[in-house]
Amino acid sequence: MTRRAVERAFERYLSQFVDETYAAFDVAAVLRGSGGGGGRVASKLLKNSRPLERHVVRPKLRSYQQQILDQLEPVLDYAAADAAFDAYAEDVLASDIYWNALRPTVRGDRRDRIRERLLARQRAFGDDLAPLVAADSDDFWTAVTEAYDRETAADIVQTHFEFSVPLREDRSAYAFELTIDPGEVLGGLARALPTLTVEFTDEALRSMRRAEQQVIPAAKADVDRAYDSSAGDAAGRR
Repeated sequence: MTRRAVERAFERYLSQFVDETYAAFDVAAVLRGSGGGGGRVASKLLKNSRPLERHVVRPKLRSYQQQILDQLEPVLDYAAADAAFDAYAEDVLASDIYWNALRPTVRGDRRDRIRERLLARQRAFGDDLAPLVAADSDDFWTAVTEAYDRETAADIVQTHFEFSVPLREDRSAYAFELTIDPGEVLGGLARALPTLTVEFTDEALRSMRRAEQQVIPAAKADVDRAYDSSAGDAAGRR
């Protein structure tokens, strides 16, 4: 099927995932957990968390969404080509949100193992997408029902829409951070306050898990509807 049709379908579910992550994200909890010299700044921002969500959190999540979409490009290149995944590995890693959030203290064998796990995850995604990319139909759901059986399609959704897996596997390896300019968020006298960098790794994991609990069942329901419709169409032709 057309590459753009695959991209549009993935982008739709990814956008839902980001929206649900944003809805679940508790920026106040992040600020309350920030200590040290940023305490005074955090206190000011806590009183105005809504503009912080709008001007800092949402753009950060959208930047992650774009990275994931950028990463899909070399994964689709691999899915559509007769070439080894190694040829696409560096391009895949360049847009990997986890690889880019790896703590600088993660080195040596541990870093190598994480690299291989992240690449293996995307290689598996490309392998799972290959039958869909090769399908004849340009209608996404028709192509899905042609390329997979129902159970396989549901398994693909479960596996590849669990975006939090790398973080769950090795929580301490990653540091997700927000850099906040109080003047940019609050304006006025807040321009005199120093920039604050806070880590939100725990909140990222919590909010992503909440999002997965919404998006994965919804996507599986779409899968069921597609196969039920396909079965109904087949019965009507008999």
